Amino acid sequence: MVESDNIILLDGKVPIRSIRKPFCRKCMNNLNTDNDLCDFCQEEPYPNEINWFFNRNISLGVYQTYPSEKYNSIPLNIISRMILILKGNVRKPKENIGVLISDGLFKIINKFPFLLGDKTFLVIPPKYERSEVNQCIYFLKPLMKILEENGYCFEDISHKLKKVKDTGKSREKKRPQRFLDIKEAHKLKEMDLMGKNVLIFDDVFTTASTIWDISRELKEKNAGEINVLTLGRALIGNGNFMEDDVPTILSFDELIIYFSNLDIILYPKNIENVALKDVSIHNLYLKCKCKGYEISIDFEKKVLKHNCRDFIQRRCRNKVFCKHITKFFLEIKEKQGAKFAIEKLNSLYKDLMYWDFVSDI
Repeated sequence: MVESDNIILLDGKVPIRSIRKPFCRKCMNNLNTDNDLCDFCQEEPYPNEINWFFNRNISLGVYQTYPSEKYNSIPLNIISRMILILKGNVRKPKENIGVLISDGLFKIINKFPFLLGDKTFLVIPPKYERSEVNQCIYFLKPLMKILEENGYCFEDISHKLKKVKDTGKSREKKRPQRFLDIKEAHKLKEMDLMGKNVLIFDDVFTTASTIWDISRELKEKNAGEINVLTLGRALIGNGNFMEDDVPTILSFDELIIYFSNLDIILYPKNIENVALKDVSIHNLYLKCKCKGYEISIDFEKKVLKHNCRDFIQRRCRNKVFCKHITKFFLEIKEKQGAKFAIEKLNSLYKDLMYWDFVSDI
């Protein structure tokens, strides 16, 4: 796969599909009119345009997850998977993911030079609890290293920005309530930004209430133009049907990276060392064995079965492949060709919400 206007390759390996225009500049939903705001944002403009303190948000791609009764939330795409990894509890993959993301963000900064001018202040949203780590540091640190190596002039002022009140969890709050609760929650230590531009980094842009209040505080400290660079822009007001949002054409690389939870990029040798036997490939089912484990994939019943410890303990609940299933699809591609392998992975992906991943062989 090659980089294009629609695809950004992180470190030349991980394809991220950029957001296609036209879209609402606030909520990122598709537009059906010539206006740059969707019907939802025109009907409920909060806060009003006069008090919208930042200029624009640019994101690597769309962020979306789908609730499931039996499983954990299912991410729409690769960038959504990467964001969930950053939000998780295991540190090592966060650092690896952060390096990949920093490459994509640097490409965006090069594409939009206004984001970093002669000298720009950088900032990430602070946490109320001082002991809580903001996952943005995992991509900001390697990005700053790249920026320094390429001669950019900037200053990270994240340590000077504090969240002075606990606003609670915003996930269940409606949009107006988020803005009311977050108002005046952020304070920047006494400093004059002297009309310099500020670039705010965050993982997900949803209602932008946090960014709005941070921008308010920055403006009070004489900030110039304020822009926002995020990993994902969340869809608002959609029907939560994954099959309606999946891209129609995906490559084998995109699908195997998505289903392997990026293991094929982060830990390729673990997958290479897997040995399969008794491989059986048919149109409606796929079967094989590896050591003491079995893999069975039934496309008619929409059931994927496997019994290795990693799958049972972690992968099954998240509907992702372990190293054994990933290796199985690599072998299917080798034996049956890319077209067949893509067809099977696409069939699984587009109906993923209706598949069962089980550990009972």
